[in-house]
Amino acid sequence: MSKVIKYLKNKDVDLLFFFNHKIQKNALDTFMKLITHLGSLGFAVGFPIVLMLAPNAQARSLGFHLAFSLLISSIVVFSIKLLIRRARPFESFEDIKTLFIPKDKNSFPSGHTCAAVTIGMTISQSASSIASTFFIGLSVLVGISRMYLGVHYPSDVVFGGTIALVTVSIIIPIFI
Repeated sequence: MSKVIKYLKNKDVDLLFFFNHKIQKNALDTFMKLITHLGSLGFAVGFPIVLMLAPNAQARSLGFHLAFSLLISSIVVFSIKLLIRRARPFESFEDIKTLFIPKDKNSFPSGHTCAAVTIGMTISQSASSIASTFFIGLSVLVGISRMYLGVHYPSDVVFGGTIALVTVSIIIPIFI
């Protein structure tokens, strides 16, 4: 069993270095710093509030669904972060390129990815297929940005996204 775990850890680090070193370009730095904010606490709180204050009943309903899904997924993420306490990649590897240092010291799972996927999946439930693809694509970009910026391992991103998918798949049927 330890061989499998060692193999997975090595692949996790290899993939991290791919996103953090191989595709990193100065031209992408600003884009990745901007896109990562679509999973930030400020956006995850502000966006549902804006929707809940909208004059359109469908937008208000979406805002409430989104707020509830984000609340549940955030509780799960922060509980796991406190339990696992995994150090961020830039704290474990000297050669990780980091464009900013997050306030939260715990890496696993990615809260930004979880929030972005929660938002993307919740919106996609009531959007056209083209809009759904766009919002889910943005969610994926947030996850990639977290590795690109050197603040999360790929496994952090995958588990953050998985928490979001499970949460949304449980919450949405309750509201429908």
